[in-house]
Amino acid sequence: MKKIFIFVLIYLFAGGSVLAEQTQILPIVGAWKIIGYQIVGYPTMNEAKTKSWIGKVIEFTKQKTVTLYFDKTSQVCPKFTYQVTTENAKGYFLIGYEVKPHRFGITEEEIQLINVICKVKSWLGEHREFIKVSDEQILSYWDGVVFFFVKQSGNIIPLNKKGRAETLLITPQNVGMLNPASDFEKEILVEALPNYRVEKQTSMQTIKDSKRMMEHFEIYQQNKLILKVYPNPTTRKIASIRIFDNRALAPGNVKLGASYTDVFKNEEQLIDCQAGIEERGGQTLCSFKNMSSIQYVFKPKSNRGRAISPIEALNQAKLVEFVWKADTSLITETIETE
Repeated sequence: MKKIFIFVLIYLFAGGSVLAEQTQILPIVGAWKIIGYQIVGYPTMNEAKTKSWIGKVIEFTKQKTVTLYFDKTSQVCPKFTYQVTTENAKGYFLIGYEVKPHRFGITEEEIQLINVICKVKSWLGEHREFIKVSDEQILSYWDGVVFFFVKQSGNIIPLNKKGRAETLLITPQNVGMLNPASDFEKEILVEALPNYRVEKQTSMQTIKDSKRMMEHFEIYQQNKLILKVYPNPTTRKIASIRIFDNRALAPGNVKLGASYTDVFKNEEQLIDCQAGIEERGGQTLCSFKNMSSIQYVFKPKSNRGRAISPIEALNQAKLVEFVWKADTSLITETIETE
């Protein structure tokens, strides 16, 4: 599916506002690393080329230059112009991509669009549009593929693409480069999560109301457990991942340690919460109803014996874990209508 870019129509439908370049600082100054992607419709970019973009870094400067770093070389657009537009996220994605924004893990009502036009021929093509979701995340649509970028700090020269990224991005479809099509194999995890220790373990799991011993993988960084990966016993694909990594960034632009009200701050959001059972007793598992593949696990704070209401306890509870569940329907994007 080719992106339908009709700026005037999006502007009128989504209620966007264009900010003049002279009065608006470029909102994406800095370095951004490509750490994931999602296919939309029928891409013209083949799989090998799509994967080759992972690990590349793009740097925008205040002097209106943009550099693409890859391997040991770089390409530069020496001068660009840009236009910034504020858009309603739902209206923009429904018109431009015929999907709803939650398919990309976007919970924000508004997004910023930055249309970058290089004054000379460059890797940007005639122009390239970047979607700013938050101060830490942007997206960009290239030839049927939506690439996910995260903000970089420190030395901008990218690590080898097999090196450890600064952020582990969680979307409804992916955890980093892992998705519902990923095989439950150690080699797959080592490739997707390099420079980590991967160990196979067994544990008692409840499957269809019966308990059985099941294999799972545990991922460690410097002896700290950050992920537990579980299989689908029938397909031997990855079925679910428990995430304890402080690098993890989930929809809502949240990381571990956030409070319940930090995550679900919009009273109009549709939220589904349930009390934890068995080993999760005392915890609460919540999710956005339109992103059920990601659960946010909250643990109540200690109130030193002070009695508080259940609602107050939940509002103060801290995010201690993410649980991602594979949803095969997200592998191939389908058109969604109201």
